[in-house]
Amino acid sequence: MKNKVIGLALCLLALIAFIGFRTMLNVKSENKDTAYYILASNMFDKHGELIEIDTDGKLVNKRKLKMQDVTKFNFDQDRFIAGGERANNNILLHGDGDYKLFSLLDNPNYSGVTSINLCDEKIIAVMNGNVEGDTYKNLLLIQNEEGKILKKEIIDLYSSDLLCEENVLYIVGTHLFVEEDIWSSKIIKVDLYHDKIEEKIYEKDMEYEKVILFENQLYCLGRSTKGRKCTIDIVDKKSLEKLGSFSFQQDISAIFIMNKHLYCIADNEICELKDGVLSDSEYTLPEGTFVSSYLSDNIGVYIYCRNEKIVKENQKNHMGYIIKYDKQSTGMVKETPVLIGKRYDHILFFPKEYIGH
Repeated sequence: MKNKVIGLALCLLALIAFIGFRTMLNVKSENKDTAYYILASNMFDKHGELIEIDTDGKLVNKRKLKMQDVTKFNFDQDRFIAGGERANNNILLHGDGDYKLFSLLDNPNYSGVTSINLCDEKIIAVMNGNVEGDTYKNLLLIQNEEGKILKKEIIDLYSSDLLCEENVLYIVGTHLFVEEDIWSSKIIKVDLYHDKIEEKIYEKDMEYEKVILFENQLYCLGRSTKGRKCTIDIVDKKSLEKLGSFSFQQDISAIFIMNKHLYCIADNEICELKDGVLSDSEYTLPEGTFVSSYLSDNIGVYIYCRNEKIVKENQKNHMGYIIKYDKQSTGMVKETPVLIGKRYDHILFFPKEYIGH
């Protein structure tokens, strides 16, 4: 009898410990509204988290994720997609917090992505490759959400970003000339409807980091591979001919559209760009931070600016701030601190209002 009592007690303790462990893994507060989803990951391990916070930075929910080095992302309508650069682990996230983890090519042993996006019901990704011959080669992959492969193509480009417009892809990045050790800015245009690929190499010692569509032309943010110089190149989306270029001594860390006007972040200042000239600053990012990632819906902009020095605050790591800058609300600014229990190499964020409708 005594042994039975001891056995029952041990089982009860084990059950309590299990419930407590599950609670530690998945923490949820019922009295707060989610404003942001945060994907937190590290470069060299697969222990990440999907964290929800409110507008004041307080924890709403937290779930463990087996994800590594998640740095590439984009969104389309009510869905966000993000992928690992060193590991083939990817996530599709919906506005209600539901998500799907998957591996491209349905094989986690393949390499990660250098850019990823959604185009209607298709997943578009450029998977990291390696040097072959006189250049760097990557794999352009198009598959549906169920994993069916629609297109695979080897491309001569180390990509940084891609956008999709009416079944036409614009992939930007750099082209490597191995023998000369020269990296040059480059665009590849893929017409999915006509199955046609065009490409053009531009300036040497430059790389394209970001591409947006503004006034029916491509605006490409370029950065020197050998110095501080930044450029914004205007490229005809049909012919890929360069129509113009603006050069800056300031560090241009973002380009985006607000209320049909072109904006950028120059030396941590949000400025409108008119005819290649930066206007006066409309807002300055918090001191001691830098732009880590940003999202724009053409009305306002959200910016995650990471602290240069991570400090402890209320026994949590103060990683930085998510800034909401709403041009329609007369320059309304909301700063949300990102305070999390564990320090992470990478933080991606998604505003729920983008995907909550």
